[in-house]
Amino acid sequence: MNSADLFFIFCDDQQFRRAKAIKNILIGRRTVSNLYWALEYNLLDYVDSLHGINFDDIDHTLHRLQQQKLLLLDDQMRVKLTTSGMMKRQQILSKLLPLKYLKIASQYDVSRFLQRFVFATQIVSEYSYSNRKYYPQSISFFEDQLIKKWFIQNKGQQLPELFHQLLTDFLNWVNRDDLATILVESLSGHHFSGKTEEQISNQQQVSPLVIQICWRQLYSCLLLEIFKKKVNEPLTALTTNLRRPIISNSSRQTYDLFIHHPEESTAIIASKRRIKITTVYEHLIEAAIFLPISQFPFQRLINPQIMDKLEFNQPALLGEWSYRDAVNKIPQLQFFEFRLYQILRRKQVNGKST
Repeated sequence: MNSADLFFIFCDDQQFRRAKAIKNILIGRRTVSNLYWALEYNLLDYVDSLHGINFDDIDHTLHRLQQQKLLLLDDQMRVKLTTSGMMKRQQILSKLLPLKYLKIASQYDVSRFLQRFVFATQIVSEYSYSNRKYYPQSISFFEDQLIKKWFIQNKGQQLPELFHQLLTDFLNWVNRDDLATILVESLSGHHFSGKTEEQISNQQQVSPLVIQICWRQLYSCLLLEIFKKKVNEPLTALTTNLRRPIISNSSRQTYDLFIHHPEESTAIIASKRRIKITTVYEHLIEAAIFLPISQFPFQRLINPQIMDKLEFNQPALLGEWSYRDAVNKIPQLQFFEFRLYQILRRKQVNGKST
């Protein structure tokens, strides 16, 4: 998929941002480097929100946009939008719900919910016409069995009326014809076959990526709407096992050991968990990035003398301070301490100290 609109949406005219890091943040490549740049660019809430989308060669796209004077591109493939690029950004954002609704797709596997809901809608639609046949969807065996079991258990509970009311209420909330069309045409039913993102993008005259983001926003809001209903509501079964952990399970295990056993060194924790000490550092950095300052022991991990030297030598643009430059002034500095210091200061600047 063409990535052009990705950079219009997630870049600005104030800060040069690493293009590949932005893409990796959004598709969920959770390296500590990508997560750090997510913190630096204030994109932590969008990590993995575009999971499963495959982008084309971003270098070619970036050079093309540079030639069109829509963005500035430096020799490190960092991006900053021009005035024309910011105008383009506003045009694209006007086609979406407020961007905050994409954050939900970072917290829940919304693409799985979309597949479930589309399949369930088709089955219920055909059922309302007393038709037991339907076109199979591109869905995993597990999801297929989940939906079929759900239907068998709940088909006596007026599912056609329930779906009709849910969609009617939800589209009234959306209150935009273009977004309502994008949602409805993703569905399949009796004598109605859902359209692809390319078909809808041609119809709406926006990029396929904008359609994908619209879908994730709309289905995120629909998911939350179902959560608001009673626990015994038939639709709640479509939302099972969609929650994503904020911190990876492995990192959480390392962090918990570190917190609950303050007497143990990182080397001992590495031995207990049977992982490399560098992996322990990566796990703790991930925890430091996501957790509030009050829940992470920065002072325990950064030598006080090193902390003083970091504070004395830090440049104005802390995020662009390279470890190479820092270690030239502080020879005994470890990368682990350096990165933790950057995280601590960025969180303080962002006001995330609680």
